[in-house]
Amino acid sequence: MSSTDFEPAPASAPETAPASGGRRLPRRYVAFGLIIVAIALLGTLVLVRDTYSPPSSPTTESFNAAPSSLVDTVAAVPGSVYDAVGVTSPDSPVTPLRATTKAGDAPMWMATVNNGPPEPVVFFYGAEFAPYPAAERWPLVLALSRFGTFKRLGVVQSSTTTAFANLSTFTFYSDYYTSRYVILEPVERYGSLNPTGARYLSLQTPDARQRAAIADYASSPTTFPLLDVANRWVLNDASFSPSVLMGLSQDQIAGDLSTPASPLTQAVISSANEITASICAVDGQKPGNVCESRGVLAADQALKITPPA
Repeated sequence: MSSTDFEPAPASAPETAPASGGRRLPRRYVAFGLIIVAIALLGTLVLVRDTYSPPSSPTTESFNAAPSSLVDTVAAVPGSVYDAVGVTSPDSPVTPLRATTKAGDAPMWMATVNNGPPEPVVFFYGAEFAPYPAAERWPLVLALSRFGTFKRLGVVQSSTTTAFANLSTFTFYSDYYTSRYVILEPVERYGSLNPTGARYLSLQTPDARQRAAIADYASSPTTFPLLDVANRWVLNDASFSPSVLMGLSQDQIAGDLSTPASPLTQAVISSANEITASICAVDGQKPGNVCESRGVLAADQALKITPPA
C-alpha cells in the first residue's frame, strides 16, 4: 500500500490493511459529526412527543341493556323474602321516606300515558356516576317490579373516582316501564363518563314539573338521588349505605336477594317494602296481594300509613 498519510511499517511487522477510504478523519471532525447526529436524534424525539395523541375518551353515552335473566331474577324475588325481612335491617340501617304534606294540602302528582287514566307518578332524579343513586335504584327497581314490568332497563357502573367507587347498578336512561297502577318518570341527569376530567356527560334535563319537585325536596339540583312518590312521599338520599354493594356484580347482588338473613338483602328489601307501601298509599292499595302482604304492612307501620281495612 502506499499513502503519504501512513508511515511504512517496519519490515519485521505484519502488514495491516488501512480503513476503508484510505484516510482517517481528524478527531475534531468526528466530534463535530457526533454532535450533529445527537441534535438530529433530539429533534426527532421532540417531533414524536409533540405529534403524539393519546387515545381519546368516549364522548357519547352508550346504553347497555340489562340481561333478561337479571331483570327476571329481580322481579322474581319471593314474597316470602319481603315478608320475612319486613323493615328489619340491623347491620345497615334504612332511612325511611317522609311524608311531604298532610293529606289534601297539595295536589297529588298524577299523569297519563297514551290517553289512559290518570295514575300517580313515581319520580326519580339521579346521575349514573353517583354512588347514592346507584344504591337507591336497587330497592326502587324491586318495588316497581311488584306493580309493573320493565321492558327496557339498563345496567351501569358508578364512577371509579368517587366514594363507594364502581358500584354495580341499573340506569333508567332510555328505560321503558309499564304498569296499571303507577307511572315512572326518571331523569338521569348525568352519565358515568367524564371525558375531559371536568364534567360528567349530561344525559337528561328535567321538565317544569320535575324541576318543581327538585326545588321543593332536593338539597340542590346537583344532589342525587331524589325519590318523589306522587308528591306525597319523598326521600332525598339513599335509604341505606352504598357500602353493602361494594365489590359485587349485578348478578351477585340479584342472586343474594333471596336470602333473608343477608345484610345486603335486609337493607335492599326493607327499603323496597317502604317504597312499595308509599306507592300503595297513593294508588288505592292495589294490587291487594302486594299492598296487604306482611312485609308491606310492616312498612305501613314504619311510615305511619293507615293500612288497608
